[in-house]
Amino acid sequence: MLDILSNMLYSVDEVPKVMTTNRTFPSRFTRPVFLWAVAAALTEILVTWLMVHRQVPRWLGLLPVLPFMIFFAAMVRSVLKMDEMQKRICLESASIAFLLTLIITAFFGGIEQAGIGRPPWEEVGGFMMLLWAGAYAVSAWRYR
Repeated sequence: MLDILSNMLYSVDEVPKVMTTNRTFPSRFTRPVFLWAVAAALTEILVTWLMVHRQVPRWLGLLPVLPFMIFFAAMVRSVLKMDEMQKRICLESASIAFLLTLIITAFFGGIEQAGIGRPPWEEVGGFMMLLWAGAYAVSAWRYR
């Protein structure tokens, strides 16, 4: 018995079955967190566009709050169930999205201070969600 265990432990040719995973790269894009992030971002951008270009009721501006709240709940729930690799992917994608949003915010501030125009501040949340979803896709692809 000890010989079999030693062989399994020190064997270079075989990968232990414990380290293999059944998750695939596309399955990460069907998780509720990713889907709610995309839904929240698209809802935010669509509602903002409708508010600017069409006559719609003011209460419609609150519509993006619902997918954002569901995204936050799904994020907390999924983080509690994640293994170390998933936590790393999530943290890396959040960091990338934060830095890109910081750059966009600084750029918008510069445009406004220079008097060039009025940047769309109300869309920063939607952009951040899309950036997070994109960064999550890149990070998940990197660690597949």
